[in-house]
Amino acid sequence: MKSLKKSRNQIDIEDFYSLKIKALWNGFKQEHVSFWFLCFYFLFEYIRPQAQYPIINILPWGMTFLLLTLITAFTNKSIVWVSNPINKLFILFGIIIILSGVFAFNPEKSWSYKEVMLGWIIVYFLVINIVNSEKLLILFLLAYLLFNLKMAQFGSIHWVRRGFSFANYGLNGAPGWFQNSGEYAIQMLIYGSLALALVVSLKDYWGRYKKWVFYTAAIMGYFAVMGASSRGSQLGLAVIAVWFLLKQKNGFKGLIILAIFSVALFYLLPEEQLDRFNEMGEDNSSLQRFAYWVAGVEAIKEHPIIGIGYHNWMPYMTYMYPEGLGPGKTIQVSHNIYVETASELGVTGLLMFLLMTIYAFINNARTRKMATELKNKLFFNLSYGLDAGLIGFLVAGTFVTVTYYPFFWIQIAMIVMLNSVTKNQWMSMPNQKEKKRAPKW
Repeated sequence: MKSLKKSRNQIDIEDFYSLKIKALWNGFKQEHVSFWFLCFYFLFEYIRPQAQYPIINILPWGMTFLLLTLITAFTNKSIVWVSNPINKLFILFGIIIILSGVFAFNPEKSWSYKEVMLGWIIVYFLVINIVNSEKLLILFLLAYLLFNLKMAQFGSIHWVRRGFSFANYGLNGAPGWFQNSGEYAIQMLIYGSLALALVVSLKDYWGRYKKWVFYTAAIMGYFAVMGASSRGSQLGLAVIAVWFLLKQKNGFKGLIILAIFSVALFYLLPEEQLDRFNEMGEDNSSLQRFAYWVAGVEAIKEHPIIGIGYHNWMPYMTYMYPEGLGPGKTIQVSHNIYVETASELGVTGLLMFLLMTIYAFINNARTRKMATELKNKLFFNLSYGLDAGLIGFLVAGTFVTVTYYPFFWIQIAMIVMLNSVTKNQWMSMPNQKEKKRAPKW
């Protein structure tokens, strides 16, 4: 007699690879409520429907679902604490932020932003511990990519409708973290890289039309980057393309496809945007940024250990340079994640940030090594997609002030999550059972 309800293990993983709606929905329903709340948190934090539909803007939805995720996680019996070097580095980074805030130029300013980094720390640990199986990984990534797809399709279609032309305002994402063109473009770099990795991994399980629908959805992210008119993110996309070329292992055919796609994107750039690249370093925008960077370096020299204070750039620079900076004689944010981190959190804060970055790449390299033994194409390619997104962020971040935005913190959470899920499968291999513990870092 067949059971009326399938257990979690009875849902074939190949149904997940095939992205069968019924299997995915049944899988989602069977997961713990903490996972549901985690997905809803990302929905309301990334897309922010409450800002688009005021009728539902009756609660702080993001914080509400984050707290619900945290509370219900304690009842999730599947959670086993995930150990990773990035955990300790993240905690140390948090301690540096606290010390920087206590001894800040303006402690009240630091205190007013206390919930920002505290939130990312909580989200990081929830993601890496709740998403602890391959099925959960697929469900989480599909939800994450779906939320980003809404922004990608809006941006790419808008760029096509305006005839691939240049616009000073670029493109805008959902209200909140991604509303400005520069921040929106960075998120589309991350989305495009991760989505492309997922499509390349699972395309053999799909029919022709389904395959090209998902390829189109992935490429929309990169199209949105081109339409956003953000030079930093477009440079990031160029670096990603070169990096993919260096990593290309699909033979001559894959090389040709990637080269054609890269050339096509270049020729779609409006003439005005090409002029902006030619003027880079000489136009007022570049000179203004350079003035901020010089002032930031001076602040680092004066406050090398724990910086001028968490979120203290504006009050400090306004006090130190009342006449303003650069050709515009204005005071704005630093427009550089490295200057921002080092000036506000000191060399110690920058060191922790760089160490987390290095260990993120090490995590992905180790994930690929284990995935090769597992013969798991999905894990292997996702690690490259996460690498590409991180590279894009690090390049684009040279020109924008986004240290405390979700980009880096969610990216390292997904990197550790993928490494943990891969390690769980790797440790369950027959030839690993005799080993008493997982490989040491």
